[in-house]
Amino acid sequence: MATIRRDLGAGHHFLYDSAIIGEPSIDTFTHEYWQFQDKIVGHARGRGTTLFIEHDNHSWVLRHFQRGGLIGKLLSDQYVFLGVESSRPFEEFRLLSDMRKEGLNVPVPVAARIHRRGIIYRGDLITQRIPGSQDLHRVLCREPLEQNQWHAVGRALAAMHNCQVYHHDANIRNIMMDDKHAIWLIDFDRCRKRQGHQWKAGNLNRLLRSLLKEKEKNATFHWSMDEWQYCLDGYSSTARKA
Repeated sequence: MATIRRDLGAGHHFLYDSAIIGEPSIDTFTHEYWQFQDKIVGHARGRGTTLFIEHDNHSWVLRHFQRGGLIGKLLSDQYVFLGVESSRPFEEFRLLSDMRKEGLNVPVPVAARIHRRGIIYRGDLITQRIPGSQDLHRVLCREPLEQNQWHAVGRALAAMHNCQVYHHDANIRNIMMDDKHAIWLIDFDRCRKRQGHQWKAGNLNRLLRSLLKEKEKNATFHWSMDEWQYCLDGYSSTARKA
C-alpha cells in the first residue's frame, strides 16, 4: 500500500492508496460525478446514502459521513474540525489500513476526503466492496447459520479485539458473510484502538442486544440463545487471555 496525503487547498484534504486509485479529485467523492458516468450500480440507506460503484474493474463503496440521532437532525453531515488526522474519514482509513496489515477481514480503504470550512468539516470515505457479501441480518431473516459459522463470527470478533480495536457499533448489520462463508466486519466510524480488556465484553453484549432486538422485530429470524453460545465458543477459542 502506498498511502498518500494531499492537501488541495481551499480546505480540501485527501488520503488515498495510490496502488488502487489515481490521484482523486473533489468530484471523485460526489454522487453527480459517478451518476454522470453511469457507474452507480446500487445504494444502501442508513445515515444518509451509501453508493456502490463499478469503475475500471473495481467495486467500490462511497459513504458520506452523516450524523445520526437527534444531533443529526440539527447538524446533518457537519463535524467540528479538530485537525485533519483527527477527522472521522481519516481516522477510519488509517484504522482499516492497520487492521488489513494484521490480516483482519475488513474493507480495503481506497480514499478519504474532508472539506473544512472554518471550524466545521464534511467528509467521505471510499472502500473496496466485499464481493458476494450480505450482512448477517439479511442472512438470518432467510436461513439459520450453522454452528461452525457462528464460531467464525466469534473468531472474527476475537481477532479484532486481539488487535485492541474497539467497535463502536458491533451490531448484526455490521457483520458480513461473503459467498465463501467468510466473516467480515464493517463500519469502523468512531472506532479506535483501546488499551486493556474490560471494554471487550461490552462489544459482545452490543451484538447480543442487536440479535435480541431483531428477533423481536422480525417475524422470521433464524436465531436463538443456544446459538449465542456457539459465537462465544468461537470467541474464546481465539481471544488472547487478559
